[in-house]
Amino acid sequence: MSRVVVVGGGIGGLAAAALIGRAGNEVTLLEANPWLGGK
Repeated sequence: MSRVVVVGGGIGGLAAAALIGRAGNEVTLLEANPWLGGK
């Protein structure tokens, strides 16, 4: 299992985090805004 950091909580970052997590890796998602989903 790898530890992965995804920067950005837009649709691409959320999709990447989901795929990486489903592959069995530990994911940390970083987002500058208090909400997810992009602008």
